[in-house]
Amino acid sequence: MIEREVGVGVGGRQKRRERRVTVDLPASVAGRSCRAARTVDVSLVGCLLRCEQGLDAGAVVDVELDLPDGPLRAKARVAQSFVDGDSLPGPLRYLTGLEFLGLAAVDEPRLRSFIEAESTRSAGAGQTAQ
Repeated sequence: MIEREVGVGVGGRQKRRERRVTVDLPASVAGRSCRAARTVDVSLVGCLLRCEQGLDAGAVVDVELDLPDGPLRAKARVAQSFVDGDSLPGPLRYLTGLEFLGLAAVDEPRLRSFIEAESTRSAGAGQTAQ
């Protein structure tokens, strides 16, 4: 689990403190074209995707995350997109950070429940049986 702190960061950008969980879920991004992706991690304020193409920072896109209880759709802003070092020397893949611009009223509690369940599951997976 990763947490970001509340406050103002470098360049005046606001940092948020939200629980972020590592996942591996299908996703898609639609902007000028539709791209298949994998969700690497997710929080209430955004997500990190692994894609085969980079996206322009600042672009507004439609993102769909395939959560276990159904798709979650949101508008998002591309915060950053860079080459995934793990993809080298093979075909390039990109890591793209998205900031949600808003979640539907029904989707925020769904995402919150999913994050809590994943956090609890991953914490339990790290414990050894005695």
